[in-house]
Amino acid sequence: MNDAVTLPVAWILATMGVLGSVIATLAGIIYSSLSARIAAQDKIIKRLQEDISRMAKGCGMQGCSWRLR
Repeated sequence: MNDAVTLPVAWILATMGVLGSVIATLAGIIYSSLSARIAAQDKIIKRLQEDISRMAKGCGMQGCSWRLR
């Protein structure tokens, strides 16, 4: 009735190492994905800011209502 299962220390350490490397790999994938998305959003935001600054000047006509807003 005392049939205990023993695991070698090397197996436990190897399992912990594999789990750590899997977690590190997934974290790297998530980081690179989010970094790419943020870079794309920064480009979009920059273009929108340029459009806003261009449109804020109005069309150049004297009675331009956009310039007066």
